[in-house]
Amino acid sequence: MSKRVIIKNGKEIILRLIKKEDLEGIWDNFNHVVEEKIYIPVYTPVLNQWEKDSWYQDLIQAKNICIVAVDKTLSLPKKIVGQLTIEHSQWEAAKHVGILGIIVQKRYRNLGLGYHLIEMGKELAIERGKKKITLTTFATNEEGLNLYRKCGFIITGTNKKQYFINDTYIDEILMENWIG
Repeated sequence: MSKRVIIKNGKEIILRLIKKEDLEGIWDNFNHVVEEKIYIPVYTPVLNQWEKDSWYQDLIQAKNICIVAVDKTLSLPKKIVGQLTIEHSQWEAAKHVGILGIIVQKRYRNLGLGYHLIEMGKELAIERGKKKITLTTFATNEEGLNLYRKCGFIITGTNKKQYFINDTYIDEILMENWIG
């Protein structure tokens, strides 16, 4: 499955399922977000090739969803400008639930790319039998919260002071979207 979208800056972006050649771009995006220290609860970038390859093999073996956003005007690894995963729940009784994660490069945020990634992810999740998608985000991530609401997610709870980053406690917001 592949889809072309035009984002608010006029650029055409290709959304498609992951390929092995996308790994460096995916981890480059992840590591840049780690460096920002405001969106994900990770301190250490992933630099080890074995770790990158293992993540990919686990993703493929588990048949999880991973969509990449490709800006064809750029070259690898920089052409991967966003990604979305929907992973299976680890619990047998929650096979109908997918767990969403999303990363969009800083210069591609607030242009509609996250919305397109999530909508395509929801379509694929439905095709694969998912009925509900869950996610978590920092309470301080107002842009993310607005995006998730726009995509139909509702807040279902809060884990108070769940993370300690930059000498500050941050609440974790729990959200879900019943898609099926």
